[in-house]
Amino acid sequence: MKDKNQIDMNLYFSDSSIGFFREQGKRKKVDIHGNIALEKGILENGYVIDPVLLLTRLKTLFKTSNIHPKRIRLVLNSQNVMMRVTEVKREFVREEGISDYLDAELGKSLHFPFTKPRVSYHLIGQDDQVAKVLAVASDDRLLNDYMDIFDRLGIKKVHFDMPALALYTLYSKTIGLTHRNLMLVTVYDTYFTIKIFEDDIPIFNMIEEFEAETESRYDQIDNYVERIANYYRYNLHHGEKILEKVVFVSQSEQENESRFSAAFANKRTAIPYEVFQIPDAPTAGGGWNRTSLVAYAAGIPKPGNLEKMPWFDFRLDRPDVAHRIIKWMLGTAFFLFAAVSLIYIPYHTMYEEIFIAQNENQNLASQLSALQAEYALRPVFSPAERAYSDAYDTLNAAKAEPSVFIGDLLAISGDSLEVVNYRYRAKESEIVLILVSSSPNALEEFLLNAYETHAVTGIPSPSRWMDGFPVYANLGAQLIEVTFHHA
Repeated sequence: MKDKNQIDMNLYFSDSSIGFFREQGKRKKVDIHGNIALEKGILENGYVIDPVLLLTRLKTLFKTSNIHPKRIRLVLNSQNVMMRVTEVKREFVREEGISDYLDAELGKSLHFPFTKPRVSYHLIGQDDQVAKVLAVASDDRLLNDYMDIFDRLGIKKVHFDMPALALYTLYSKTIGLTHRNLMLVTVYDTYFTIKIFEDDIPIFNMIEEFEAETESRYDQIDNYVERIANYYRYNLHHGEKILEKVVFVSQSEQENESRFSAAFANKRTAIPYEVFQIPDAPTAGGGWNRTSLVAYAAGIPKPGNLEKMPWFDFRLDRPDVAHRIIKWMLGTAFFLFAAVSLIYIPYHTMYEEIFIAQNENQNLASQLSALQAEYALRPVFSPAERAYSDAYDTLNAAKAEPSVFIGDLLAISGDSLEVVNYRYRAKESEIVLILVSSSPNALEEFLLNAYETHAVTGIPSPSRWMDGFPVYANLGAQLIEVTFHHA
């Protein structure tokens, strides 16, 4: 009997092609795999721009492959899925449930760069006090656009996955082991991603676009790798942990393999570098390319602790078949009723005008009664109460947001300093910047300039918000933590 959760096909979309993989089982020797090219403008940064053409290409793919999948795994574009590791107090888990808690925290303590994020999660650890959760988010519009197409294809179930998890699984299978803490750097045509895995669980995620299409892109990657490695060691683990290895994978359609390997392999650094060469033919048959290899890798059983998250469920609000049938029946009934009503409209024009006029008179009478009742019950406030209200409105309007303070600091940071991270501690009224400084003089000039420009030294004003001289500490590798306290 076929497992009801078995995946019929794995799909991975780039903006230029669709990679697919289907395992045929033991009876058939050659698995179904390959890719089909997409014309420019069908997909853009993973978003569906032309759903009609995309539907046509998928119909052609299923027809030429002679398959009719009912359950698929869709590997989302790296730009369209973000993750965060967060802690949830156990009382929230018991009272609200993790899903409801994460939904309630969107835009508050949990931020994702999507207009309407949809969040899936996996529990990765817990104790008596907190539950440690990996929250994964994608864009609601993007997910539903894909689901609309899959509904048209008769696909009953869609599971979602991430390229980084597929590539990490393929790498672990190829070398035959996993690492306690590993950085995976994946390079695409216009951007690159950095993921850090701890005990096979992804705990850090970053996406960065390339600044230029030149050799300097390798220097840009190197720079970020070093900074993130130091951040992982000193900020996240206070110097107690260090990455075991940095693995580079090329997913660019335009990248020169030999040049890519020469840029990152065999570097003499504190952390070993390795360029992972994806196997050209992981199973029988030719015609493999980058997208079909990712689709294949997504179907490999995930290693170690990653086995707990074989896919992600974003809990989309999709109407079931019964609801769609009811909606169609209601639409048909409405159409028939409207068509019949048009025959009688000429005979009921006079009656309709009288009925509308009567309703308007009744509405006006109801509004008059409501206004008279509201005026009679309107409270009378004393001069002292009005004065307190005016004072509150004045103070509330003058209150500055932390984003204004952070903007002031970024405006005077200059070219010699680079802000790599910042935090706002509301309870302590503190802003913490993580800076990369090219020289001590640049830091001192920045601190003096900030104090002279924004310190409260006389009569308070919107631009004078800093309470005392900023405090800083060296984190190593040119990383400096500066703390500003606002009044």
